[in-house]
Amino acid sequence: MEVFKNEPERLPVMAPATGVFAVPPEPEPPLIDVLVLDDSRFDAMQLQRECRSTDLPVRVSIATGIDEFRQMLQARRYHVVFIDYLLPDGDGLAAQEILRGGEKNGQSPVVMISGEARHDVAVEAIRRGCIDYKAKSDLTREALKGLILRALEEGSKIAEQTLRRALQAQREELVAAMREIVREELSRGTGHHDPGAETLRMLRSYGLVPDGGDRDWGDLTEDPAMQFIFRKH
Repeated sequence: MEVFKNEPERLPVMAPATGVFAVPPEPEPPLIDVLVLDDSRFDAMQLQRECRSTDLPVRVSIATGIDEFRQMLQARRYHVVFIDYLLPDGDGLAAQEILRGGEKNGQSPVVMISGEARHDVAVEAIRRGCIDYKAKSDLTREALKGLILRALEEGSKIAEQTLRRALQAQREELVAAMREIVREELSRGTGHHDPGAETLRMLRSYGLVPDGGDRDWGDLTEDPAMQFIFRKH
C-alpha cells in the first residue's frame, strides 16, 4: 500500500546572491498520529519506541488513565489507537466505548493490546470493531508497521464511506426540495387553459422529467421511487 506519493524530481536552483546552486528542501511527510492508552508507562514507552523504529512518520502520544485518554481524544484526531485491556480505572472495552462516543475519533481504528494473549478478550474486541487484538510481546517493529498501515487503509475506507453517505444525503435533500417546488407549481398552475402545462414544459426543457407521454405526475411528487432525470448539457 502506498502511503505517501513520491514528489516530482526537484532540480537545483541558483541562489541569487551567491551564485551557488542549492536544492530546495524536501517537504516533510504528513505525520501519522498514534495514541497509546496504557497505565504502565514502561510498556507505553516501549511501544512508542517500537513505533518510531518503523521508519514511518509517526507521532506517538501516551495516556496512562481514562481521564487523560478522554482529554487527548478531544484534542486531536488519531489515525490509530492502541488500548491496553487491563486498566486500573476500567478496561479496554470501556475505553473503546468512550472513543466511539467522541466526535473527533469516533471512527478511529483501534487495536486492543494486553500483557497476555486471551482468546475471550480477542473475540469480544474484534466483535466490537477493533481491527486487531495483540499481546504486547507480539508488538514487534514489523507487526506495528503492518498494523499502522492497515489502520491507515481502514481509515481511508471509512472516510470514503462517510463521503458517499454525505453526498447521498445531499442528493435526497435536493430531490425532496425539487419535489416540493414541482408540487406547488402543479397545484397553482400558470394561468393557462391547461394548468401546469407551462411548468411541465419548463421541467422537460431542463431535463428534470422525461419528454412526451401521458402520465400521472403525482408519481413524481409523491412516490419516493420516482427519481428526477438530470440531463447533461
